[in-house]
Amino acid sequence: MAEVVFLIPTFNEERTIIDVLRRAEPFADLLVVVDDGSRDSSGDLIEQWCETHRNVALLTHRRNQGMSGALRTGFSYLLELLRDGTLAADAVVVTMDADGQHNPEETAEALRTFAQDGADVLLLRRDFSGYPRYKRVGNGLLSWWAGVLSGYPFRDVECGFRLMRLNVIADIMPFFTGRAYGCAQELGILPVRRGWRMDNTCVTNVAYYRQGARMRDGVTNALMGLRAFLRVTFGLRGAVAVDPAEFRVTCVPELAPSTAVDQ
Repeated sequence: MAEVVFLIPTFNEERTIIDVLRRAEPFADLLVVVDDGSRDSSGDLIEQWCETHRNVALLTHRRNQGMSGALRTGFSYLLELLRDGTLAADAVVVTMDADGQHNPEETAEALRTFAQDGADVLLLRRDFSGYPRYKRVGNGLLSWWAGVLSGYPFRDVECGFRLMRLNVIADIMPFFTGRAYGCAQELGILPVRRGWRMDNTCVTNVAYYRQGARMRDGVTNALMGLRAFLRVTFGLRGAVAVDPAEFRVTCVPELAPSTAVDQ
C-alpha cells in the first residue's frame, strides 16, 4: 500500500523541484507532481527523474491553471487510485510547494504528530518571525476569516504544507472548486464544516519568504472562503469534474494494489 503520498504542484521551478523530490522521497511511498504548464525545463527534469525512480507520477497541464487547479487535478488522480484499489482510504496525502519554501525533512515529525493526535487534517502553521509586518497582518485576517466561517480557530490557514487523509479529500471534492487562489481557504473550511478534525498547531520553519501575493489576491481568497462556506452549508455539490483533456499522465508509477482495509 502507498501509505504516504506527496502531492507537489509545480510551475517554473527548474531550480528547486529535483531537490524537493530528492528530499521528500525518503518519506514517501508515492510522489505525485503536477506540472502546471511550466515554460522552463521543470517537466523535462521531472521526466528524467522518473526514469530512475519508479514511485513518481507526473501529471502535465496543457495550460497553467494555478495552484488551486493543480491541486484539484492531483486530488482527482489520487481518487482514481483509490477507486481502483491502488490506494487505501486512510492513505496520508502531503501537499507541499515545489519552490523549496517547505522542509521535507519536517514530514517525519508531522507524521508522528498526525498519528498521535488523531486529526484528519494537519495544517502546519508557519513561523512568521522572518516575514514583513503587512504579510503577518494579512495572514492573520485571512486566518480569522476562515475561523469565522468554519468555527475552527486557524492560526495560519494559508500554509501550503498539510497532511490529509485520502477519505477526507474524497468527501470534500464535490464542494472543492479549485479556482483562483482559493485552495487554502477551501481546504481549511471544507473539512471542518464537513465534520473532520483539524489541527493547525504544529509549527513549520519556512526556508525563506517569497513575495508575490497582492492585496487583491487576499480579497479573492476571502471570497473563495465565503463561497466554500455557502457550498458546504447548503449542500451545493456538483463541482465540475476535472477534464481529462486538460492534462496528461506523463509518468506512470509502478505500485502494487493496496492490501489495507478501507476506513
